[in-house]
Amino acid sequence: IGFGDVKLAGAIGLFLGFKLTILAILLSFFSGAIVGLFLIAIGKKTMKDPIPFGPFLAFGAIFSMFFGEYVIDWYMKLLV
Repeated sequence: IGFGDVKLAGAIGLFLGFKLTILAILLSFFSGAIVGLFLIAIGKKTMKDPIPFGPFLAFGAIFSMFFGEYVIDWYMKLLV
């Protein structure tokens, strides 16, 4: 994660608020890990190749913007 990713996460935080930003970052990590493992499995990348994180942050932010409240409500109902 570079400083550009940190700045992008900060902008996402200002736009979405605390709860949705946490969800966006978690979704970014999970989607980045899944895509990264897939790219390694098919031989397109190796463990030493960098994979840009910004697109995954953008995906997490967009998903959270449209579906975040539903996901958080669903998760909170699971805990109760």
